[in-house]
Amino acid sequence: MVQVAFSSVGKDFGKEAVLRDVEFEVPSGCFVALIGPSGCGKSTLLRMIAGLEHIDYGEIYIGGSAVNHLAPKDRDVAMVFQNYALYPHMTVAENMLFTLRMARCTREESNNRMWEAARILGLENLLDRYPRHLSGGQRQRVAMGRAIVRNPKVFLFDEPLSNLDAKLRVQMRAEIKRLHQRLGTTMIFVTHDQVEAMTMAEQVVILRDGRIEQVGTPIELYDRPTNVFVAGFIGSPAMNLLGGTFEKVHGQHCFVPQNGVPIPIPPGTLVGSENVSPGQKCLLGIRPEHITLPGPGPVPEDDETYGEIPAEVALVEVTGLDTHIVASALNGEITILIRGRFDTVAGDKHLIRLNFPLAHVFDAETGERLD
Repeated sequence: MVQVAFSSVGKDFGKEAVLRDVEFEVPSGCFVALIGPSGCGKSTLLRMIAGLEHIDYGEIYIGGSAVNHLAPKDRDVAMVFQNYALYPHMTVAENMLFTLRMARCTREESNNRMWEAARILGLENLLDRYPRHLSGGQRQRVAMGRAIVRNPKVFLFDEPLSNLDAKLRVQMRAEIKRLHQRLGTTMIFVTHDQVEAMTMAEQVVILRDGRIEQVGTPIELYDRPTNVFVAGFIGSPAMNLLGGTFEKVHGQHCFVPQNGVPIPIPPGTLVGSENVSPGQKCLLGIRPEHITLPGPGPVPEDDETYGEIPAEVALVEVTGLDTHIVASALNGEITILIRGRFDTVAGDKHLIRLNFPLAHVFDAETGERLD
C-alpha cells in the first residue's frame, strides 16, 4: 500500500522554480530519506507534505487522499524539526501532552500515550524537567516523543540530527532506526548527510535543483548510479571520474585517458564500454575501494579483469581503520581506499590496478550512465 504519493508536484518562490515535477511514491511503513545539496528543495518538499508550504501545482496524497487543500492539523502527520521547537516554559511531560490536549484527547488516554512514548525513548526520569535543563540529544528525544504520542500516519524529520555532535549523531541514528522498526510507521527523513541516508533509510530520493535524480535503495544508488551527479554525491571518498575515450588500439579494446596511455580492457569486463562509439568522450567511474595496490587484498596477479596503470603517491591519510591514498595518475589524481593499514609515503611509485567489472561508464556530455 502506498502511504504518501507525489504527482507532478511543483513549487515556485517568485520567478525561481524550487521544485519541478516531483513524482514518486512512499510505501506504507517505509523509511525514506530525501537527500541532496543545500538548496535542492528537500526541506521545502517536506514542509509541503506537512502543509506548511503551499503547493503551486500537482497533487500530494496521504493514505490515498489528496491533501493539497487540507490544513496541517488535518493531515495526520507529525513533524520533528531541526531546532527541536520545544516550548521552553513547559516541562517534558507538558510538551508531549500539549498536542493531545489540543486534539481533545481524554486525560487518561493522553497520559497513557505520554508514558508509552517516554518508555520507548527512555524519558521516564526527565518528565519534570524543562528543555533548558536537557542536553541536545535529550531535547531531540522529547521532540520525537511529542510526535510519537500523536500516533500519526506519517512522521516527518527535517534534519533532526544536524545540531548534535558527531558521537551523539551516531547514537541518535540508531535510536531513530530502532524506533522505526518498533513502530512500523511511514517516516520521511530530510538530511544533507549521505551517511545518515545510507545507514537509516530503506529508500533514498536524491534531489538536485528541485528535480529528482534517482530513487532507489541505498545499495542500488551506490552500485548503479544513474548519472555522474549521483555517482559523485553518494560515497565517501567520492567516486573517481576519469575522462577519455574508448578506442581500438592494435585490435585491443582500450580506454584512452585524456593525454594518457591506452589501458587495455579485457572483453566483457567493463559493462557499457563496448557499446560506446569510437572517439566518443566518456567518463570512467571507479570507486576508491575498487582500486588496489600491490600487497593489500586477495587479488591474484594474473587476474585479467584488472587494468594496470602507473601512479605516484601524493598524499596518505590513515584513519586507523582505513588508509586513504591520493595518487597522481593519468595526468590527474586518483583516490584509493585501502581497508586496513598500508605502508607507503608521498613519492612512492606503484602499479595500481582498476577493477573493471565494478567500474562505470558515463557519457561526458550528458553525464548519463552508459550500459
